[in-house]
Amino acid sequence: MVLGKHFKIYHKPADQQRPFTVVVENRDIKSEALYFESGVATTLSYEDFEHLKPLYAKICDAYALLGVLTYNAGHHRILYLVVVSSCVSIGKLSLNSSADSEILRIAGVTVISLRNDPGDEERLVEFVKLLSSGIFYFAVSLTPNAAPLDLTVCCQRATLGAPTDNRFFWNRGLHLYVQSFGISCDKWLVKIICGGVEIKTLYVAQYQARVGMISRFNSYRAGTRFQVRGANDDGNVANFVETEQIVCIGDQITSYVQIRGSVPLFWEQTGVQVGAHKISYSRSYETMSAAFDRHLIMLKREYGDQILLNLLGSKEGEKGLTEKFRENFEGSAYRSGMLYIHYDYHANVRGGRPDALIKELKDQVMDKLLEFGFFHASQDGIKRQQNGAARTNCLDCLDRTNAVQTFLGLLVLQEQMQALGISDKPQVVSRFEQLFAQLWQQNGDHVSRIYAGTSALEGKSKIKDGARSVSRTVQNNLFDTSKKEAMDILLAGALLNSDFSDRARTVLPFNLRQVPAFLLNSLFNRAAEYTHTIPLTFWVGTWNVNGGKSIKAAVAQGNKERPIDDWILDCAKISQETKTNYLRSSWDPQKPVDIFAIGFEEIVDLNASNIMAASTVNQRQWFIDISAVLKKVGHYVLVQSVQLVGVCLFVFIRAEHVPHLRDVATAMVKTGMGGVTGNKGGVAIRFQLYNSSICFCCSHFAAGQSNVNERNADFLEISNKLVFPAELNPHSHDFVFWCGDFNYRIDMENELVRDYIKNEKWPQLSEGDQLLFSKKHGKCFQEYSEAPVLFAPTYKYDPLSDDYDTSEKFRCPAWTDRVLVRGRKFGDMEWNDFNIVYYGRMEIRTSDHRPVSALVEVDVHVTDAHKCEEVLNDILDHLGPSDGTVLVSLEDPDAIYAPEMYQQITSILASLGEILMIRYSGSNLCITFSTGHSALSALNYDGTDIFGKRLSVKLRLEDWRSVLDLVVNLSKHTATALCDTGEPLLLDENEIAMRVPMSHPSTSGLNDLDLLTGEEGKDGKDFAGSVVNMATSEAADLETASLHSNGSDNVGAVTPPIVLQKVAPPRPPPARPPPAKIAPKQVAVDPWAADPVPQPVVEMPTKSVPTYDQPFIDPWAAADQEAQSVTEIPFVQPAVAVQPEILVATALPEWPAESQVSGSTAENANGLVRNAESGPAENEFAVPPSSVGSLPSGPPPPPPRRRVGQKLPDSLIKLGK
Repeated sequence: MVLGKHFKIYHKPADQQRPFTVVVENRDIKSEALYFESGVATTLSYEDFEHLKPLYAKICDAYALLGVLTYNAGHHRILYLVVVSSCVSIGKLSLNSSADSEILRIAGVTVISLRNDPGDEERLVEFVKLLSSGIFYFAVSLTPNAAPLDLTVCCQRATLGAPTDNRFFWNRGLHLYVQSFGISCDKWLVKIICGGVEIKTLYVAQYQARVGMISRFNSYRAGTRFQVRGANDDGNVANFVETEQIVCIGDQITSYVQIRGSVPLFWEQTGVQVGAHKISYSRSYETMSAAFDRHLIMLKREYGDQILLNLLGSKEGEKGLTEKFRENFEGSAYRSGMLYIHYDYHANVRGGRPDALIKELKDQVMDKLLEFGFFHASQDGIKRQQNGAARTNCLDCLDRTNAVQTFLGLLVLQEQMQALGISDKPQVVSRFEQLFAQLWQQNGDHVSRIYAGTSALEGKSKIKDGARSVSRTVQNNLFDTSKKEAMDILLAGALLNSDFSDRARTVLPFNLRQVPAFLLNSLFNRAAEYTHTIPLTFWVGTWNVNGGKSIKAAVAQGNKERPIDDWILDCAKISQETKTNYLRSSWDPQKPVDIFAIGFEEIVDLNASNIMAASTVNQRQWFIDISAVLKKVGHYVLVQSVQLVGVCLFVFIRAEHVPHLRDVATAMVKTGMGGVTGNKGGVAIRFQLYNSSICFCCSHFAAGQSNVNERNADFLEISNKLVFPAELNPHSHDFVFWCGDFNYRIDMENELVRDYIKNEKWPQLSEGDQLLFSKKHGKCFQEYSEAPVLFAPTYKYDPLSDDYDTSEKFRCPAWTDRVLVRGRKFGDMEWNDFNIVYYGRMEIRTSDHRPVSALVEVDVHVTDAHKCEEVLNDILDHLGPSDGTVLVSLEDPDAIYAPEMYQQITSILASLGEILMIRYSGSNLCITFSTGHSALSALNYDGTDIFGKRLSVKLRLEDWRSVLDLVVNLSKHTATALCDTGEPLLLDENEIAMRVPMSHPSTSGLNDLDLLTGEEGKDGKDFAGSVVNMATSEAADLETASLHSNGSDNVGAVTPPIVLQKVAPPRPPPARPPPAKIAPKQVAVDPWAADPVPQPVVEMPTKSVPTYDQPFIDPWAAADQEAQSVTEIPFVQPAVAVQPEILVATALPEWPAESQVSGSTAENANGLVRNAESGPAENEFAVPPSSVGSLPSGPPPPPPRRRVGQKLPDSLIKLGK
C-alpha cells in the first residue's frame, strides 16, 4: 500500500482586508482543520471550515505534515509550514500484535511561508535540500485511530513502554510551535528519524517473516564528516548511530542493537582535506578525561555493559588517537563492565577477507555477545532482553565500522534464529544470512551518505571506491558547511545563533537549554533563585618580549634568578613589600590563582619570513618554561594556546576546575596592512567555566605616536571579527579579559613625560594617555574597566637597561601594555561582578617593554539544576495557557452575534492585553491574547451580566498545565535505559570523581594540541558541536545545593520585543448570520438607528466606567468607501512582545489611564452586572488592574457583520488614541 496525499493545504492571499492565512485539511480527520493566521495556530470545526473553504485556493497536496519551523531571520522570525510532498514506501512493520505501520522515506518537502513573502522560500533552499535527500523516515498507521510505530525507539524500549527518544526525534523543534497551541501533534504531525530503514519479506514454511534494519542518527552532535569530529564536553560524539536488526515471524519478534560513534576525545581534521588527513587535537590531554568519562557513563546507563571495539590503524595519525583512547579508558573510573579491544582492521583484514574476522575477532567478542544477548518477545510477553551493546569505531565510523558490525550482526543472527526455532533448517539460515548481509551493506550506504555524502567504500573495486573518494573530497570541502547549517536550522530553529541560546547554554542545565524563548526569558529573570557565585582569582598578564625566546634567555640576559616567577607568581607579594603598583589593601597575596592567562607580543621577530609563516618553536619553549613555573605552586592544566605570528596567548587552569570547563574555542584576526598580514592583530580563547562564559583576548595594535585612529580601528575590527562558533564574539561573554601591547602613547612633551615619571606623578601623566582619552569619547574599550595606573610607563626601554629610549628616535615613554576587564550586564541587573585587586608592572629587562599583570577576583556563577527545575515548575504553574485563548459565550446563543454585545465584550477584554485574533466557533466567541496571563485575567469576567445576559468565559485549554509539560518535554533528554538497571539515567556531575592525570609538560600539552601551525591553524568551526549539540546533551551540568532565593517575582514574563511577522490588527471574526430581528445592513446607515438600543444601568462593584454619549455609527460603511480608492492598507507595526514566542505582537489602541476616565460606580454604559446569586459580593470582586475602569471613550468596536477577513477601518484603528 502506498500512502495517499491525505492533506490539502489552502491559502487566502493577503489583500486590503486581511493578512495571509493558511488552512490545512486532513481527509482522515473529519472533525476539524488547522488554521494559521497572524502567527496563531488553532483548529476550526468542520462546519467553520466548510463555511470558509469557498474563499480559499488550494496550494498543494501533501503526504504528511512535519510541523512549523520558526526561522530566526535577524531581528524578526518567520514561520514556515513544512510538508512532505514526495515519499517512498519502504515496507510494513509491527510489534507483536500491534497494528501494522507503513515506513516511508521522505523524497521531497515543501515549505510554505505563513506570511507569504516571495523571498521567504529562498532562505531555506539548503534546508529543503537536506530534508529531500532521502535520509529521513517516518511511520504511519495502517489502522484507523491507531498510533503508528515510533521509529525513535528500538523494539525492546518500545515494548517496555519507553517514551519517544528525543536523541533520534529530528523534527521535535517543528512540533514545538503546534504543541504550544494545544493542538494534538500525534493527530496532525509525524515524527521523523535521520538514518536508514530497510524492510524485506521472507517466507518460512507457512509463516511470513519480516526482517528489518533500522539505523538512527543521533541529533545531539549532528554534522558532517569534517565539520564535526570526536566528542563534545557533554560526552556526545559525532556520527553516533544506533543500528537495530529485526526478525519477525508470526507473533514473535527478535531484535539486536549495535552502536557506532567517533572516538570520544577532542580531535579534528581541519583545512582542505585531500588524500591523507592530518589529525589534530583541540584540547590538552588533561582536559579530555572529563568528556571521555561522561561518554562512558552515557553508554553504561543507556545501553548497559559495552564492548569498545576500536578499528583504527597505525598510520595517518590513527596510532596516536588509539593510544589516547586506550590511555583514557585505562585511567577511567567508569570502565567497569566494559571490554576494550583494539583491532587494526587494515592490517588484519586485507582485501576484505571475512575469514580474518572469524579467525581473530570472534574469539575475543563471542563470550560478551552471548552475555549481552538480544531482545525476544511474543504475545506471551518478553522472553529475553538485551543488556549490553557493542560500540564500534574507526576514524570516520563508516566503511570499516560497517564491515565489523555486519560480522557481529551475523553472529547474533544465528542466536536469533535459534530462539525463533528455525536454526535447524540450513536453507532458511542461508537465506537469512544472505539477506542480512545485503541489508548491512545498504545500511553502510545510508550512514555514509549522511556523514560523508557518498555511498560506503566496498573494498572490492578500486575504480568504484576511487570515484567515491573523489566525490567525498568534493562534497566534504565544498558542500558540507551548508549541510551542517541546514541541520542546525532543523534542530534549533528560532534558538539558532540567538541571544537566548547563548545565555541558555551558559546558565541553564542541559535539560532546559532548548525550551521555548517565552520560558527562557522567565527563567533568566529568576536566575538568582537557582544560582550562586563562587569567587575565583584570575591572573592576566601581557608582555612584548621583542622576539625573546624563553625564561632561560631572560635569566642569562637579565642576570636574575627568578624573573618570570616574580611576574607570574609573586607580583602581588612584591607590590605589598615595595609599596608599588596598585594593590587592594585587603587582598591576601598568598591566595592561590585559579586561572592564568599569559599574553605575548612579538614572540617571534616580525620579519618577512615569520609574517608569511610564523615559527612555533618559541611558542613551544614558552609553554614548557611557563608550565615549569606554575608547577611550583600547584597542578595547572593548559586549556588552550593560540598564536598569530608574534601574538600568542596561553590559558592555564587549576586542575580542580577542569571537570567544569566546557566549550573551548579560539579565534584570530589579522589587522596588519589592512587585514592582510598578521604582524598586527588579535587572538582569543573562550570557554565556559561552571555557568559563566569567559573570553581572553590578546592583541597588538598599530604603532606610531600619532596613529590613534588606527589603533581605535584595530580595536573595533578585532572586536567585530573575532567570531567563535555559534556567532559569538568577545562581547557575547559574561567576562572579557583583554590584554596586549595596545601601543597607545602619551600626548605630552617627551621631557615633561620623563619628569613626571621621575617624580611619580601618575595622575598628571594619565591626562595625556591616548587610551583613556579614546575610551572616554567612546572610541574604544567602552564598558571596560581598568585599575588605576600607578606604575611607570612600560615602553620604550634600552635593552638590558632601566633607561628609557636613548636612541636617535628618542621615543616618548608610554603605557602601551595594558589589561582591561569587562563584565556583561543584562539591562539594569548587576550579574557579572569582578574586582581588580592588583595592577602593576614587573622589572624584567630582557625586552624594550616591561611585563604588566593584573589580578582579578571574579564571581563565577554556579547553577543548581534541581532548584532550576523547581523555578521552572513554578513559572509553568502561573504562566497560563500557552495559546492565550478564551471561549466567550452567553446563555442565549444568538445574543453573541448582536453588534452591541460583540462591542461590549471585545472592548472589555481588549483592556486586559493584546488581542491577536478573534473568531467565532459555533456559539462561542474565540479571543486569542498574546499572553496566557491575559487569558487567565479574562476568567474574572465569568458570570458577569452584559445587557441582562450572563457572560460565560472559559479557557480553550482547560488542561493548559499539561500542555506546557508536553512543550517542555519536547526539549528534554528522554532516552531510557535499554535494559532497566534501576539506576537514574541523568547524571549529576558531583557524583563523578573526575580525574586529572599528572603529566610532564614535555609529554603533554602542546604535543596534544593543534597549536604549532601558527595563524594557519584552527578555523574555529566547532566547539562542543553546534548550538544544538550543546543545547541538547547527555551529561548533566553541575548541581549544587544551598542557593539563595532572592530572585525576581516576575513570573511568566513575556519575551523581549521580537517581531515575528507584520500583520494587520485584530479583526472581527468570520461573518455569522445576524439575528432575524435585525434588518439587513444599508450602506452608511445604522440598521439600529430606527430602533435604538436602550442604554442599561450597569452596576460594578469596585470600578467606574465611562458612558458612551455618541450615537452608534456603523464604521464599516466608511471602510467600504475607503476600499474603493485605497490600493494598500498599511499594517500596524507590532509594538509589544508577546508570549509564547510563536505568537505575533500586534499593536492595539493605547487606552487612557484610569485617572483620565470619569464615571459612576453605580451606573455606566458598559452593560456589566455581576450576578448576585452566583458571583461574589461587591467587596469580594477583584477586577484586573487594567480592566473596565480604563476603557476608552468614543465609538465602540464594530459588530461582526462584514465578510470574512474584513479589515478594521481607520476610524477603529485610531480608537482610544
